[in-house]
Amino acid sequence: MSHQTRRPVLRAFLYPPRCVPQYRLFTQSRISQAIGNRVTVPKVRQPAQKSARVASKEAASIGMMSNDLGFLDGSFVMPSGANKPSLFRLPKVRMKLEWHRLKQRVLDLGGVLHYKYGTTNKPNPRPKLSLGNTGRIASALHDQMYAAFAEGDTPTLKKICSEGLFTSFCSRIASRAPGEHLRWILHKHTRQPRVVSHRAVILPVGKGAALRQAVVRVQSRQSLKRTKPYGEIVDGTGAEKDLMEYVVVQRRMMKEKEEPWMVWGTVEESDWKTVVAE
Repeated sequence: MSHQTRRPVLRAFLYPPRCVPQYRLFTQSRISQAIGNRVTVPKVRQPAQKSARVASKEAASIGMMSNDLGFLDGSFVMPSGANKPSLFRLPKVRMKLEWHRLKQRVLDLGGVLHYKYGTTNKPNPRPKLSLGNTGRIASALHDQMYAAFAEGDTPTLKKICSEGLFTSFCSRIASRAPGEHLRWILHKHTRQPRVVSHRAVILPVGKGAALRQAVVRVQSRQSLKRTKPYGEIVDGTGAEKDLMEYVVVQRRMMKEKEEPWMVWGTVEESDWKTVVAE
């Protein structure tokens, strides 16, 4: 449902504002205004992603299992602000959208409960969902990821990012000019992180294999300073900006044992017109 992107919003800081074609990472107009015009790196189009079930089956057939199984089909990220249809001008459309969100939450809850009660057998304990901690965990990983990227800390990125995202970060780090340095600063979180989607699926690669995936809205004030080899600060960098990001975190279970949470990437809000048309 939601438009996918593997390019975290940190890219907005990397290049100073100039007259260039518009590109909006998120659909929120107010976020785009906060970021402003900017030079962007060439956009690498991701190939069409297979569903988690198809990807896991293919991986199992060749004796391997990637930790990057894509963004779960059917995930719904409710539009916010001006992107959400008005309850007064389009009441029928808004109610249909709210009904879709309610149905999806019920389905998602069923999947998460099945993950807890239907993936393990004694003597292995059932997984602890700890749903109240998901937002905090995603927010912490978000901060750690951006700090590691700015510092070029690839061991940390490999530990906390899925394979596809890690490869993307490594490519960007390698493309930096010799002697170029970045410094990312989190000034504050402007709002508490909020889980907007939390889903789970069973992976068809044997008993005790499953995947949890959550979309968490993280709102923060950040800055990124970019310096040239001789310490000169690149114009247009270092300014504080308020950003809202939908961070996708996931946790895989293999052989009835859960692995740590990691970042898959970011996504945009779902297109309500597509949802209503279904």
